[in-house]
Amino acid sequence: MQLSPKQSRAAALALLAAVLVLAASIVAVPLWLLNRHYDVAVEDAVTRLERYARIAGMRDGLLRKSAEVKALAANHHYLKSASPALAAAELQEQAKVILEANGGKLNSIQILPHKDEGAYRQVSVTLQLSAPLSAVKAMLYALESARPYLFIDNFSVRSPMGFGPRVDPAIEPDLTVQFDLTGYALKGAQ
Repeated sequence: MQLSPKQSRAAALALLAAVLVLAASIVAVPLWLLNRHYDVAVEDAVTRLERYARIAGMRDGLLRKSAEVKALAANHHYLKSASPALAAAELQEQAKVILEANGGKLNSIQILPHKDEGAYRQVSVTLQLSAPLSAVKAMLYALESARPYLFIDNFSVRSPMGFGPRVDPAIEPDLTVQFDLTGYALKGAQ
């Protein structure tokens, strides 16, 4: 099938238009994609710059807060002595005072070996005592809210009574309580 001269010209023009569109697409699409990539990168950089500017603006307030925290003398959170024996004695004395003030009867205290953890020295004692449940709750609260900070581990409670009914339900029986009490000291402390 042969095309007429008019159809040949139309086909040639259509072919030329297709080639021009293809050539323009070959150049325009990568440029458009590259432009889109850089727009996203610029948007990301602007967002990060704004975030960093906000963070930098917080610097003065954070420095003030840091100075306030340093002024609180954080050393009162630790046992006074770095010596294991003196720190254990301080821990024992504090435990005795708290237990006796809350109605507990101390049966025994055993000093556990200390552990060094970086700049800190962990000092622990094992306590065994007897007290009614209400006194045990008060002692635990007093120990864990004390300063220097004290931590309770390996907690166990035993009732000296069997599972039968109590003679007088109004009287709380004494429980046998055993736990490890731990405090921390700064190694460089006096």
